[in-house]
Amino acid sequence: MIQNTAVQLTQDELNSFITILTERTGIIPRASHRDGIKSYIEKKIAEMKLSVQGYKEQLLLNKELFAGLVNGSTVNETYFFREEKQFALLHDKIFPQWRLKSPDTEIRMWSAACSYGEEAYSLALLAKTCGIKPYVTASDINSEVLEHCRRGLFLGTSLRPVDGTAFQDLIVPFKRSDGKVEFSKEIKSCINTMQLNLSEIDSPQCAALLPRNQNIIFLRNVFIYFSQELRARILHTLADKCLAEDGLLFVSMSEIAQTDSTIIPPSLEKNVDGSVFYFHKKTGGKADG
Repeated sequence: MIQNTAVQLTQDELNSFITILTERTGIIPRASHRDGIKSYIEKKIAEMKLSVQGYKEQLLLNKELFAGLVNGSTVNETYFFREEKQFALLHDKIFPQWRLKSPDTEIRMWSAACSYGEEAYSLALLAKTCGIKPYVTASDINSEVLEHCRRGLFLGTSLRPVDGTAFQDLIVPFKRSDGKVEFSKEIKSCINTMQLNLSEIDSPQCAALLPRNQNIIFLRNVFIYFSQELRARILHTLADKCLAEDGLLFVSMSEIAQTDSTIIPPSLEKNVDGSVFYFHKKTGGKADG
């Protein structure tokens, strides 16, 4: 070990760490995120009093240390009912149709990059409002945000003054006097959290973990970090292994236009309702398991 009070990574050193991150997680950091990753690594090296090479060696051996790098490198920016037009479609059409078709059957939904959990709680609240029982799986690669999701306690900044306002009344019963939002045990019981590395979604070790027969999957604001090849692998696994027949897949409205048609599985078709695009699993395209 060496005494390190001030560490400055070279560009080549930073690139080598980002290569490790990408190889293990599929994440290709945007240019705007590289400085934050650099600062995290420099601080960690100084705290551990290691050389750059010593930290790299430990990173490759220590799962907890690598998890810390993942947690320090991922961006977790979200809020309740983000992209509210998608939630309006659920509220106005999809959930009422489900209630008519399967009034006593819970609806299975998966927030596949849940971050702190606002998306998962938004799905659960909206479904309960429409009179159907939700079972929501919230997954993320970041262990810290999953713990936050399990607690069900959010800052007031999880409510935005522009987007998501159409459904913010659903949050009011859970607002505390200090402005924070704290969900009841009843709501938290609708949500199951799990750590999942999407870059390994089609691996044998993930096969037993994948949520199956999902009626709705939200996979939003993550494709921007992935290569086309990884996007294709994820979409094919979701379609073949996870979506129930007639299931729906939502990606971010900004990402739908960037989703190359050549990587979309044949069992998925792109639908549009007003200005909301989503993918529908064709009848007869059954999910495994």
